[in-house]
Amino acid sequence: MGFRDRALAFAGIGIAGFLGLWAYASYRVRRFEDLDPESAGAPGAFVDIDGARIHYVDTGRGEPVVLIHGFNGSTFGYRYTIAELARHYRVVAIDLLGCGYSARPAKGDYSLTAQAELVARVMDRLGVERAAVAGHSMGGSVAMRLALGHPARVSRLVLVDAADDELRRGERFGLLARPFLPIAAMLTLHRRRFRRLSARTAVHDPAHLTPEMLEGYFRPTRMKGHLRAQSRLLVDRRRDEPLTPERVSQPALVLWGEHDHWIPLARGEELAAAIPNARLVVVPSAGHLPLEEQPDFCNRALLEFLRSTDVAPLDQAGVAATP
Repeated sequence: MGFRDRALAFAGIGIAGFLGLWAYASYRVRRFEDLDPESAGAPGAFVDIDGARIHYVDTGRGEPVVLIHGFNGSTFGYRYTIAELARHYRVVAIDLLGCGYSARPAKGDYSLTAQAELVARVMDRLGVERAAVAGHSMGGSVAMRLALGHPARVSRLVLVDAADDELRRGERFGLLARPFLPIAAMLTLHRRRFRRLSARTAVHDPAHLTPEMLEGYFRPTRMKGHLRAQSRLLVDRRRDEPLTPERVSQPALVLWGEHDHWIPLARGEELAAAIPNARLVVVPSAGHLPLEEQPDFCNRALLEFLRSTDVAPLDQAGVAATP
């Protein structure tokens, strides 16, 4: 057997081995994703948007505040925020398409632009004409797109350790990575030890990694179709136009964990400098999850910002007027 024949034989064995491993990993993923969003004990209610059931939590009374979670997150990440803000405001926390207890359609549009439009549609269905909007991590990018695309709908903007265009990495490799995701999930995401290690990089103090916290953050990964939806989230971001934070007209609070290793504080400083009417508040002793690690500090900063009187009136085009 010549070199070429041996190479082809080894290649065939390698391909057959990969396909076998992929089939087994896909089977394991289907076994792991054993929950249906509508019967898994969701904390809120559902609204139908173009055939997709979107989960939301709606509580409290007063001026509305809309909360948007980050990548692979859910309304659970806002539980301390919701409890405090609902004492003073109407709070609407939304699970984005493919996340939390919301639907994971195979042919949905998971781009961040589409997610921002989804938030606007949910606001329409719930009778929320205008609201303060907060977004964490990837949700910060969604919140900015909502503020830029629908300025009349957003009175104030809160960006918590927000991802911006400089940090868009996943969509560049999403198409190439998709075949390997079932194998990667089987070896990592579906293992408790890896989950704890992953969560450890997101917090400053590992004491916050309680069983309740880990279960709350990772339970949505067991929803049927979750891995497929997360891969679509990465791939569909290629459709998004670049963000233009310098065009944000709303007053903005940029809230950032002092020890965020996922998106360093320097990015928060740059973001706050780019937005014309923004203030930066650094959260001490916190990583990428400041709302989890320092809820009292963050809630005080949020309430102070929401109660401030520096919101400029909107003109007929929905743009904040300048003095």
